[in-house]
Amino acid sequence: MFLRGCIFVALIVSLPWLGAILAGRDRLQLFAFPPPLAVPVDYLRVSVWAVTAVLAAIILIVGSWLRRARSGAPPVVFVNPRGRRRVPLWIFPALVWVALWWLIAWHPMPGMEWARRHSFFPLWLGFIGAVNGLIEARSGSCSMRRSPGQWLSLFAASAGFWWGFEWLNRFARNWHYLGAENFSAASYAIHATLCFSTVLPAVAAVAELLGTSDRWNAAMKCRPAWPWLNSIRARRLLFAGGVLTLLGTGARPDTFYPGLWLAPLALYLGGNMHGRRAGFGEEIARGDWRRAGTWMLAALVCGGFWEMWNFHSYPKWIYTVPGVDCWHVFEMPLLGYVGYLPFGLECLAAVEWIGVGNDDFRQGRRPDKFVSGGSIRP
Repeated sequence: MFLRGCIFVALIVSLPWLGAILAGRDRLQLFAFPPPLAVPVDYLRVSVWAVTAVLAAIILIVGSWLRRARSGAPPVVFVNPRGRRRVPLWIFPALVWVALWWLIAWHPMPGMEWARRHSFFPLWLGFIGAVNGLIEARSGSCSMRRSPGQWLSLFAASAGFWWGFEWLNRFARNWHYLGAENFSAASYAIHATLCFSTVLPAVAAVAELLGTSDRWNAAMKCRPAWPWLNSIRARRLLFAGGVLTLLGTGARPDTFYPGLWLAPLALYLGGNMHGRRAGFGEEIARGDWRRAGTWMLAALVCGGFWEMWNFHSYPKWIYTVPGVDCWHVFEMPLLGYVGYLPFGLECLAAVEWIGVGNDDFRQGRRPDKFVSGGSIRP
């Protein structure tokens, strides 16, 4: 598992670089630090083909869910015999903390410029604490208290995880940071690493919160099965597609930029063809979307908060996404939110790979027992 992970990281780093070399692209700007503000102005903002392709993909996937015939098996209903817990006291200062840093991030105030410039990390730290409080209230336990060491290790893993996407964006140039020029190279590296460290803990917290919902777990238990994911041929095609797309991201980012979000997932699913441990790909293959669906929705929820809190903040990021740069919700084009769905699976893949916590922590804490066909099973 560790060796496959190292190969995976090496491919993410090297393939776009190789693509840029083969295409003769200038590579000096890839190592500028902080990243220079070079917003492209000559890209195709709206393409009928690009918009149609994204909408067709959405319709195809949603259609497979709508066509899913309900099986004769009784639905699975999760039951927590311990009942609802009291709201933990720390949730209230966490919410106040979020409101305070939200105010600082959105409203420039005299003497608070430094705090506003560094508001992202404390704001999201408060969000993570508040969501863990909600988990505690619903299930009586949360990963932050149950496994503090493992929970903290997510922050370290998250920093490296998102730096990988920053590397891919050096080629694709889909988002740009306004205000990064106000940081020195060292201060930017420290500040960005702290900010990136909150990504996985935030998505994991929302996923764990969703996992406390009886209805959600029951709804995700029997969804469309994609058995082709278990095919060796399909996984080889996924792996080859991920390799070629990463090469294309380096060589022709205006065409292959979706690979920034799709190629790592394709490599992960394809590279697991000989894995000893079943992952979420095997679960999707048999129609069990509890983990996959939960992490996809969790990433989309976090994406909404990321984009909302970014909108009036400074520093902030803006997007230049060829072909679908229209119908903006905050700074993000509407169709760009689709990218949060595969990103959620990549967050789950990262947690699977680093092996943080047990299944209970990775899936979100689930109730103690579930009812199926009238019987209670542990």
